[in-house]
Amino acid sequence: MRLIKLFLLFLLSFNLWATWQNPNYLDNFVSPFNTNAKFIFLGGTAATATSWISHDSYAYEKRVSYRESQPFKQFGVIGAYVGFGALNAGYIGANYYYGKTNNDEKYLKRSRLMLQATAYPMLWTMLLKTMVNEKRPGFPHNKDSFPSGHSTASFAFASYVAGEHGWWWGSSAYLLAGFIAISRINDDFHYLHDTLAGATIGASYGWGIYMLNQAHGSDTVLSSIQPILDFNLEAYGLTYQYTF
Repeated sequence: MRLIKLFLLFLLSFNLWATWQNPNYLDNFVSPFNTNAKFIFLGGTAATATSWISHDSYAYEKRVSYRESQPFKQFGVIGAYVGFGALNAGYIGANYYYGKTNNDEKYLKRSRLMLQATAYPMLWTMLLKTMVNEKRPGFPHNKDSFPSGHSTASFAFASYVAGEHGWWWGSSAYLLAGFIAISRINDDFHYLHDTLAGATIGASYGWGIYMLNQAHGSDTVLSSIQPILDFNLEAYGLTYQYTF
């Protein structure tokens, strides 16, 4: 748990740089709700709720916890090491280095957006872990099972990669994210609803931030409502802008 907190602190520290560089960071923070990523969020939330409803049943525990079968055997540990931000950090670092070295804003932007696509969902994940306080299936002394941080980080990575680089790279990234999520069930660290929740949060931000910034970079802005405070010499007031 200490390692997780240190990693989150690392992400948040660098996220200060990202938000300073990108004036739309508040829009990015709510991107799962003001872009079409809201459908991913709603669908994933419904799947998570459906799975959670039966989580107390013995059949559910045997189906989604692999204490005996362990389909990935000892290789599930790979997901533990790779899944918690290593992919995200590698992408951020590589794009930032290339962008700085070659003075290429496209790569710097990718670095900033992946950073936010990782840090924002991890904030929600850590908050939910603290609030829900669910015991892990195979480690009942540990009460930070819901949601899965590994699933959050890996699906945030895969979703942004799919949007930014197309479905060939995206499919590979999603296969890896799926392996990571299932490996956490394989090693008895999570139930199915834990990984579904993490995947939902991560994918919502990965796609939401990609969609929002694609829209801002073109002539079309996805629908949103933004409060704008207008001041002039005669009066001031609160107006609303609807962009589409």
